[in-house]
Amino acid sequence: MVFLAERILQVTPIGWILIPVGIAFFFFAPARLYSWMIFFLPFSATAVVNIGSGDGASGVQATIFFGALWMAREFPRFFSAKDSSIRQSLQVPASQLRWFLLVAVLSLIMPIWINGRVYIDDAEFANGLSNAEPLVFRMRNITQTGYLVYGVLLAILVAFRNSEMREFIRSIRIFLISAIFVSMWGFLQFFCSLLNLTYPAYIFNSSATGSALGYLEELEDVGIGRVSSVATEPSIFAACMLIALVFALFAVIRKEPLISKAWDRFALAIILGALVVSTSTIAYLGLAVVSLVYLRSLAYLRILRRKHIITLLVLTGLLGLAIALISPVRDIVTSLILGKGESYSGIGRAYSIALAAQYFLQYPILGLGWGSVTSHDLIFKLLSNTGILGFSVFSLFLISLLRRLWRGSEIAAVGNPECRLWSTCLLAACLIMVFTNLTTGFDFVFEHLWFLLGLAMSVPLLGSALSLKHPPLDLHGKEAMAT
Repeated sequence: MVFLAERILQVTPIGWILIPVGIAFFFFAPARLYSWMIFFLPFSATAVVNIGSGDGASGVQATIFFGALWMAREFPRFFSAKDSSIRQSLQVPASQLRWFLLVAVLSLIMPIWINGRVYIDDAEFANGLSNAEPLVFRMRNITQTGYLVYGVLLAILVAFRNSEMREFIRSIRIFLISAIFVSMWGFLQFFCSLLNLTYPAYIFNSSATGSALGYLEELEDVGIGRVSSVATEPSIFAACMLIALVFALFAVIRKEPLISKAWDRFALAIILGALVVSTSTIAYLGLAVVSLVYLRSLAYLRILRRKHIITLLVLTGLLGLAIALISPVRDIVTSLILGKGESYSGIGRAYSIALAAQYFLQYPILGLGWGSVTSHDLIFKLLSNTGILGFSVFSLFLISLLRRLWRGSEIAAVGNPECRLWSTCLLAACLIMVFTNLTTGFDFVFEHLWFLLGLAMSVPLLGSALSLKHPPLDLHGKEAMAT
């Protein structure tokens, strides 16, 4: 029995450190669980425990480990505040998320009812050979639903926790510090590949999940290893760092430093550099979208200056010169962007979306059940797995959330410029998150998405009388005069 347990559960090297730390925090310093949960959000390839072996292996992410312990300590406080105005303010977005979760759970009756009458094709086909399997209720449906339950609960508790400005800023600060470390680790991986050195994957890339081996990927045409850092793959690394980039961009225009003035600028530079060396298509496309959204945000905040536009034009010009004059850079751009549609990865992603669309048309109400269909986009991922019901509820949640952020920024403009800045920042970050999920897939198994949604849900509360225990700050970090 002991031998069997060791085969099923295997503690990773970093798990031997983090598990005792988490248990100690749970009993003696529960407040630190939240900080460590945030810090490990980008570490999607870091597992404290691996379950199973071979193709069926999966890892328990470090952020989920600390997050589960934190939620166990946070739930009593959350339920005891059921009559508070904070809970009432969160009632609408929290209810929308719970309805989506309910539809996803209800959709699990579909694989049971279908029971093999539909065959699910493997979108990651090879040599044109079909690898279709009959649709039945599997363990995957349960585990995927478990990720969704955890994510929804995390978003609600993060929103509840960050209803006060000081805690909200602290949460973003911890995430940005984590992004600095993750970006530096990404550069380490990049230079290891460049210099033919052994990358120490055993430290943070400890998950046995097959999809977590992105650090092994290479650009065969160029001969350069792709950078996933501590994430499962380069695209997930890029999606997370694009959100961190938005936070860094808004931190540097806030005269009151988020970490410190020097560290805020360093965060912006190192995250931007890590995205460039990631060799991820979504990183490069995302940088263009972030630039446009950021300039529009500066214009909305009425702090857009000529230097911002000139800086963007200079960076664009330098990138264009690099592509034109440096052969390796030109090869990377050709391989990742211009040749993406003809690559194995690009064709596989497009094929997965086409298959998902067919499954949705066959079963449009509840889809084929949560966790049944893989689709590398957001829309048909939802439609094929939860049908029009799940897609409608989640779309309502997203649209309502974006409207709350927009409304919050307009209301805060009257008497709370600090809240206006962060409302605009979270609106920009959510738009980037929607963009990456539309183009690469619904990242519901990665907790940075739910953390961002939780922060976005909390932003409209920051301007309320409850959260004004401290004088609001203007955009230059000075306390606003009381009237």
